[in-house]
Amino acid sequence: MVNPAPIQQSPVAILAIEELQKSYGAIEVLKSISLSIDAGDFLVLVGPSGCGKSTLLNCIAGLEETSAGTICIDGRDVTNVPPRDRDIAMVFQSYALYPTMTVAENIAFGMKIRRVEKSEQKRKIGDVARLLQIEHLLGRRPAHLSGGQRQRVAMGRALVREPKLFLFDEPLSNLDAKLRVEMRAEIKALHQRLDASIVYVTHDQIEAMTLGTKIVVLKDGVIQQFATPAEIYDAPANLFVADFMGSPPMNLIEARVGPQKQGVSIRFGEGTDQHVITGTNPPAALAAYADKPVIVGIRPEDFAVARDDSADLTLRAEMTEHAGSDNFATFALAGKKLMTRLSGKSPIAVGDEVPLSVDTSHICYFDPQTTERIA
Repeated sequence: MVNPAPIQQSPVAILAIEELQKSYGAIEVLKSISLSIDAGDFLVLVGPSGCGKSTLLNCIAGLEETSAGTICIDGRDVTNVPPRDRDIAMVFQSYALYPTMTVAENIAFGMKIRRVEKSEQKRKIGDVARLLQIEHLLGRRPAHLSGGQRQRVAMGRALVREPKLFLFDEPLSNLDAKLRVEMRAEIKALHQRLDASIVYVTHDQIEAMTLGTKIVVLKDGVIQQFATPAEIYDAPANLFVADFMGSPPMNLIEARVGPQKQGVSIRFGEGTDQHVITGTNPPAALAAYADKPVIVGIRPEDFAVARDDSADLTLRAEMTEHAGSDNFATFALAGKKLMTRLSGKSPIAVGDEVPLSVDTSHICYFDPQTTERIA
């Protein structure tokens, strides 16, 4: 995907990046990154390993020098400003706590370096300890804390700085699954209470969807899409975003389309293995693809078990995974696996012929050559 044109900076932009590039010798890690967020936004940088998200965060923090482009924080060009003077606070994946210091001393360390009055240090420590519910831990050392408690301390150390911008570098990746969910909720609640401006790196697209007010999806150092979580989920810009964002991911199956009185006919497969459904609200640009191959994208939750007389498709179940409220059933359609997320109350066994209805109003269409969504 071609990187979008530079975004016009808002008067209240807390972070504005223009045509940022980062190379290590001949290797381009970031390729002309441009984006802008407002005060109070929670920006999540997401993508697979090696896509450049941590490098971008480190450039914003000043821990990496840029090869080209500019970074502005609250209207001030900080591209060549040392990290300590950027008015940021960073929470690392490893917590980076001093083992010989108590929780209170760890939280106060930065303030002590900046020679903040002791009475002010005490007040701020008390404030963040109450906010993060770690008042009872202030006298302990990191070795005596759980992973979640250490993460709260690291967050407390950042909060007392009251910076313009908070930077989080995969802060939950060292926690177990249950604790990750709990801490995710706490970070979201903290953002809402403080109206803080946050840039957050993760490889977990569930974290990205639940935490972010804006999401940047990166691949190979290029922005694939920069939008709200709802826009990215409902209208992915290309096949990469469609496949990456969502759990389970969007089903992407080749089909041919043709005009219909009430919308568009979608033909999967050929001959005896052919299935046809009728789509609604097709994009106007789809008319140029009549009887040509397109990639049709359907989310797993847009299927439901139907009455036989109202089914859009009838397919044989190849695998089922019952997960309480959900039943993840896999079928074959036009030689491709089709994942559905059905009600857990739907009794489906392997080998069953299952009538399925499809919410065709949410279908996405992609050009198989360019991989872009057909708008």
